Amino acid sequence: MTKLFSFLWRTLCGAGLLLLACASQHAHAQGFLIPTQRSIAPLTLKSHRVMVKISDRAAKTEVTQVFVNHTNQLLEATFLFPLPKEATLSDFVLYINGKPTRGQVLVKERAHAIYSSIVRTMRDPGLIDYLGGNLFRARVFPIPRRGEQKIKISFTQIIPFQGGLHRFVYPLKTPRRVWRTDQDFSMAVKLHSSAPLKNIYSPTHKVSIRRKSDKTAIIGFEEDKVMLDRDFVMYYSVSPKDVGINVLAHRVDEKDGYFLLMATPKTTFKAKELMGKNITFVLDTSGSMRGEKMKWAKVALDRCLKKLNPKDHFNVIRFSTDVEGLFAELQPANQGNIKQALSFVSKMEAAGATAIEEAMGKALAQKPRGDGVSMIVFLTDGHPTVGETSPEVLVKQANERNKWKSRIFTFGIGTSINIKLLEQIAQGSGATGDYVEPNKEIATRIDTFYDKVRYPVLSNLKLTTSGPVRLREIYPIRLPDLFRGGQLLVMGRYRGTGHAAIKLTGKVNGATRTFVYEAEFAKESKDNDFIPRLWANRKVAYLLDAIRMKGEIGELKQEVIHLAKKFGIVTPYTSYLVVEEKDRWRLGDGKGGGGPVIAIPRATTGTRWRRRPVGNTNRGFFRNSPEKKAPQAASPSLEAAPAPKMDADSFAKDSGAAAVRVSKRLAKMKKANVAEKGVVRIVRGRRFVWRNSRWEDARYKSNMKTLKIKYLSDTYFKILAMRSDLRKAFSLGNSVVIVVGKDRALVIGPQEQAVSASALRSFLRK
Repeated sequence: MTKLFSFLWRTLCGAGLLLLACASQHAHAQGFLIPTQRSIAPLTLKSHRVMVKISDRAAKTEVTQVFVNHTNQLLEATFLFPLPKEATLSDFVLYINGKPTRGQVLVKERAHAIYSSIVRTMRDPGLIDYLGGNLFRARVFPIPRRGEQKIKISFTQIIPFQGGLHRFVYPLKTPRRVWRTDQDFSMAVKLHSSAPLKNIYSPTHKVSIRRKSDKTAIIGFEEDKVMLDRDFVMYYSVSPKDVGINVLAHRVDEKDGYFLLMATPKTTFKAKELMGKNITFVLDTSGSMRGEKMKWAKVALDRCLKKLNPKDHFNVIRFSTDVEGLFAELQPANQGNIKQALSFVSKMEAAGATAIEEAMGKALAQKPRGDGVSMIVFLTDGHPTVGETSPEVLVKQANERNKWKSRIFTFGIGTSINIKLLEQIAQGSGATGDYVEPNKEIATRIDTFYDKVRYPVLSNLKLTTSGPVRLREIYPIRLPDLFRGGQLLVMGRYRGTGHAAIKLTGKVNGATRTFVYEAEFAKESKDNDFIPRLWANRKVAYLLDAIRMKGEIGELKQEVIHLAKKFGIVTPYTSYLVVEEKDRWRLGDGKGGGGPVIAIPRATTGTRWRRRPVGNTNRGFFRNSPEKKAPQAASPSLEAAPAPKMDADSFAKDSGAAAVRVSKRLAKMKKANVAEKGVVRIVRGRRFVWRNSRWEDARYKSNMKTLKIKYLSDTYFKILAMRSDLRKAFSLGNSVVIVVGKDRALVIGPQEQAVSASALRSFLRK
């Protein structure tokens, strides 16, 4: 280990400055226990639990972390916790031998002083993202041999508010491959507002949202063995209106912008405000439903019938070789009728063939009662075998006979079903299709579905704008009905900029109602760069759906390939293969059956932790000195690779397990609300693509003037000081090409050209 490295390492541990360097614009909220013994790496993080209480804009965050000492040594360590920007420490709880330990806060000026030294030492490009921030430090001794150390820290902050939205951030981003929980990471946010809450949305994590009232909500996330590689971000808004609408925009380079629109109805309605609904449950009772399928389908119907609302009208139809309806027409959901329905369901038995045509015709022939929305819940486990059996004809009949505009929600049980038939019937009515396993999932999924559609608020939705802004390429193409407790997320492109009036029109109890909101569509907004990829995911899903239903069309296929390459999306025509660098030769020209292939070496850095025995255990770690060889490009790791591809054979099938998997994958893409990482990165509005073993700015052209800068050299850090807007691009890795002007690009890598200070400033001019 060199003298310089030893000095820097002592500085990091002794002075208590974070191994991760410093915090970014939001600073980490990820604590670390760094042993003072240099040969031992920071202790393993067993669990990380966060409780946040937000009242209007004031947030109090309590973090509980448990660290594990896997060595046979009694350790002394420094606990380091970078406080989020503008946060104030409110409590710190650490008991050692029954006594509380006190800590201190280091201000950002002191942290910033050795920022570049830490980055050089760690040789991790992810650290470039981080700037000076206040840092909490405490001495921890003793940490028992093979024992655990629990630490709690609390801080308060004011949540920023802009454009009608509050944005809460719990920063987590840390260097790759080092910081991950051995067990659970959980986030629980208790949100209370003095004004009614409307939109609540996280683009980073798949959260559950439970609205306890119009003014209170619980937001949660929990997962085991989590890589802490992205901040937790949550937006929320308040509004006294019946339906709250907010818009996020992203636009760069004078091109059409991208937008995300959120619409959420209030949760508390008076009885007269709620619509009744007309709902018909249609159940396949053919012989193939015998056993577990019939058992759990009957449980599902029981649950739904018991949750009918007083204003509802309903019917139950069973079908096999014959078709039998409980009532001749829709009836009020009173106690007597519900009791009859429960008895009818309990007596159902599985026998006979599958008469889908007659069953669908009987359900669609029912005249709605009142002005409520009409729905059909259609459950089947097989292909039509009685009456009309042609899928094309059945779809056409369903569309033609649906004169009351009923929403037909189809549920395919198992995999012996015609996927295209059920989905085309559902989509043609403005509803969705779903698939359930032939077991208890039938009851749980249908019960969950019914809870979502139990209270309709607005039906037949339309979205328009007035003013200088025009919306286009909107997804979902057909806006679904809005229900109490639900939230509508719409993504699309916009043309024109400035203030615009957004109009959301829908029907309530048969009457048309329009909600008008003012929104700002920015001329330039580099924030919210997660929106383009989410939009692209949805568009690709709809294009693939059209190809799957109607056959391959050249224009649609080319558009899929274009978007897939641009945004790094897995499709039947494109795939992304993660391989070791030494195996790249096996890929050949990439013209295999999966379509175009981008090869991605696993992430490597110039310095890394590796295992070695410590004491009497092999669970410890030590740090190598920096390697002499040129650093490898920091590229996407195997864990960040996209989901397995949808192969062309599965994509073309009408039924079977593979066809169901494809259908579920497309449905997931259509509903994608969380930005996933991929092999294409959007950084401050710029698109970077993995090519030639490096990240290349998509605007880069081979005839541009280039300036080679050695990774982590003095010039490298001078550029960071001169052009702070390039910091996130620098953090992509140790081999990056970044366009800095109309005809100029920086090439970050192992080589450097000599350049004077004035020439460097001239090259970096915007």
